[in-house]
Amino acid sequence: MSLILCRQEPVTVPLYIEDLGIHLYSSQELCYVIYNNPLLVLEGFIDKRLTEFLRSELRMPFLAERVEKWMDSHGATEEILYLILKECNYYTPKEQAAYRQTVNGLKKLSEEEYEKRRADYFYGLDLFGKAVTIYEQILDGAGRHLSGDFRGKVWNNIAACYAKLFCYQKAMHAYENAWNAKPEAEYVKRMYFLTILNPELSLKDKFREMIGEDDREVWNKEVEEAREEAEKAPETLKLAAVFEKDPAGRIAAAGDILNQWKMEYRRML
Repeated sequence: MSLILCRQEPVTVPLYIEDLGIHLYSSQELCYVIYNNPLLVLEGFIDKRLTEFLRSELRMPFLAERVEKWMDSHGATEEILYLILKECNYYTPKEQAAYRQTVNGLKKLSEEEYEKRRADYFYGLDLFGKAVTIYEQILDGAGRHLSGDFRGKVWNNIAACYAKLFCYQKAMHAYENAWNAKPEAEYVKRMYFLTILNPELSLKDKFREMIGEDDREVWNKEVEEAREEAEKAPETLKLAAVFEKDPAGRIAAAGDILNQWKMEYRRML
């Protein structure tokens, strides 16, 4: 892990990027977000909040005016992103050229593949609710015309999102749809894992019949190994430490952890 030293700028009201959960205090930080998150900034990033940040906080009125003119003309988003990178002069011309190549590659994707990449990106940020919305829009918009393999992958990712949100029934339904689109043994395995996470769930007969004793033995071993790893995780150890405190300290610490979990879960939605 490395640190990037940014020059100080007289920013009093930082620009908040909700999806990343961060505040931007400099033109360099703005460029860093643009450069490293193309799938975020290509959609809905250029707005009045940004132009006001450029004009009032970064003292770049000329750039703010050019961005506003672009907004009025409904030009290509990527051209404004290139302009910001150039005017802020944080990345080298070679790095800017590489960014152009990355964006051009994204623009060459089919609409469905591009949207899937965006949903995958939000999944990587633990924004599972937003990811599911995009995945479902893909299926609603052109689902019948997509290959079984592609639809299977989209349904698989929807299932993963729901599983992360502890919505195991919805996850099971999505995995079933993934298998119907493109029968894969991996989908059956994940459905089996869901029945372990939530014993109230059960596999349909056709899926249960696909699982041999050897499969069960191997998969159960994987579950046990995962549980052992989870017991060693920092968050688990932190929670265990709570119960070693005196009653008053235990209640206070448990309340803090619970509030943190609530905030994290709400963000995922």
